[in-house]
Amino acid sequence: MLLRTKAALSAQRASGLARAGAARKFFSKPAEPEPAKQQPEVITIAEAETLLYNGIRSIGYNDADAIVMRDCMMWAQIRDNNQGMIKLTSGGLAKSGDGKPTIEIDSPTGARVNGNLAMSMPVMDFAINLAIEKARASQVGVVGTFTTSQSCGALGFYAEKIAKAGMIGVLMVTSPEFVAPHGAKQAILGTNPITCAVPTDQGTFLMDQATAGFPWFGLLEAKTAGIEIPEGVAFDSEGLPTRDPNKALKGALRTFDRGYKSSNLALMVELLAGPLVGAAHVNKLAAKNWGNLVIAIHPSLLGDAATFYKNAGEVLERVRCAERLPGVDKIVIAGEMEAAKAAARVAEGTLPIESNMLAELRAMAANFTSQAGGGAAGGATADRQVQLLEQLLSRMDQLEQQVTSNAQQQAALTKQQQRLETVTAESLSALRLANGHANRKR
Repeated sequence: MLLRTKAALSAQRASGLARAGAARKFFSKPAEPEPAKQQPEVITIAEAETLLYNGIRSIGYNDADAIVMRDCMMWAQIRDNNQGMIKLTSGGLAKSGDGKPTIEIDSPTGARVNGNLAMSMPVMDFAINLAIEKARASQVGVVGTFTTSQSCGALGFYAEKIAKAGMIGVLMVTSPEFVAPHGAKQAILGTNPITCAVPTDQGTFLMDQATAGFPWFGLLEAKTAGIEIPEGVAFDSEGLPTRDPNKALKGALRTFDRGYKSSNLALMVELLAGPLVGAAHVNKLAAKNWGNLVIAIHPSLLGDAATFYKNAGEVLERVRCAERLPGVDKIVIAGEMEAAKAAARVAEGTLPIESNMLAELRAMAANFTSQAGGGAAGGATADRQVQLLEQLLSRMDQLEQQVTSNAQQQAALTKQQQRLETVTAESLSALRLANGHANRKR
């Protein structure tokens, strides 16, 4: 009875996921013509957050993961960083598993984290928090992660967390083979971003840039919007320069200066965030094993922290006040313009979203609410019912393990188990009946 009940619950889940997957496949026809470019639509930030959260939930992520993913992508979206919503609507965040990150190697100053095919953003968030914790205790924290297979989003989002804790943050990340080394047309390297956040008395220096000349998701964003990509950032499959994002997706991106200096930086990231952390270094897309390296340094490691913040702030101020070239109105520190834009949009409470992408996001969000029974309240109720059933099943497992040779105890436990099985079966039957009525109404 217990096995049958568990199997029924699993079958119900699998059926729901299969129906959602079939619907997504049906509405994702590659032969459709490219959408025309449209003007952005302005929506409230609150609506954008809700749509993004529901869209994430629609592809199977739980509440905790969806919150981290939403916050990371919203951080990017309000800065016009293409690590935002496009990552979801382009299909780049499909679930790879239900694992949780685990620490495999641990020391006072370092750790290696197995992502176990959990979603990359929550795994990176886990690594950031772990690095901060180690740096608080030991002045430095170095954490590497492996076995994740989606983009972890805007690295500035995570590096800013380290800076807000009063520490210097350095992040390096690999990805599948999207970028050709200098002199090659074959994609060997990832886009391999490198990020550095430095807190000072005069604001935060936040450099967040890929070593590629154009982001991979920027290609997808351009394809969705029906626009060309910049000149000189990509090759087609024959090694010829192209501005067509569709051809670039079949070819390779170039490193940012089209020369050996950026190619060397990309290779550095490939080595430090790949083999060093135990991630795949060939056929990375198929291996589903991409690497991340997080370094958090407390200034007290090398001197007085307050003196560092003051002196580092003076460096930023000297740069801002440097004698400018003709026609230059202002010298901007990395991260300042984006932070100012984000602050202004948060104050206004609105955000412009590209129309085609917004339509796709709304469709995904609606899919989640319809699966949940027509609304957030219905979804919460259904989730709670499933949780109760899972708790009952867990309790039955515990009872099975507790059965001993004592005849009276065994009889009592067996009777209690039978009652729980009956309640579980009745609850599952009622839930199926309710779902059937809801489906007929739709």
